[in-house]
Amino acid sequence: MLKSLVLGTILGGLIAFVWSSVSWEVLPWHEKPILSFQNDEEVSAVIRSHTVKSGVYILPGGPSMVGMTSEQKKAAEATLMEKMQKGPVMFAALQREGFGSYTQGLVIQLLSLMAAALLLTWLVMQTTGLSYGKRVLFLGVVGLAAGVITELPNWNWWGFSGSYTLVMIADATLTWVIAGLVIAKVAKPRVA
Repeated sequence: MLKSLVLGTILGGLIAFVWSSVSWEVLPWHEKPILSFQNDEEVSAVIRSHTVKSGVYILPGGPSMVGMTSEQKKAAEATLMEKMQKGPVMFAALQREGFGSYTQGLVIQLLSLMAAALLLTWLVMQTTGLSYGKRVLFLGVVGLAAGVITELPNWNWWGFSGSYTLVMIADATLTWVIAGLVIAKVAKPRVA
């Protein structure tokens, strides 16, 4: 059991990493739905002048509601809703200091995918009576579910484009179908 778990983690994570590299670096589908600002330097200058630290930002931003009376909260929420309906609306992760080490990012990505492969290998090992093909399908459905769970709320609430959302869901599904070809081979289900 431990051997299967280790093999599924390492091999599944490596295959997911290779697929992710091909998906993001070779295939054009991630690039097409992502837009750029008309003047990056101007936008960067505005962002630098209006932020103090890296983090997740939202536009329009609302005041802190801590310490407000219920009437003040209602008024603040109404103002915020009006601004959100008027637009623009943005939900963004900001790294003021830049991306940093690309190598470190790749290592963290590999470790993240190995963590996911560990969990998925364990899940497959908890099943009973599934054929190899059904184990692969099971992992593909888990990838699809992960994509739906993470991407549809961003499409709904933050205006992520439909094409971006579909690409991300498809990529999550394909990642775990492809890695699932190996995970399903090494992760044997329990005997009923």
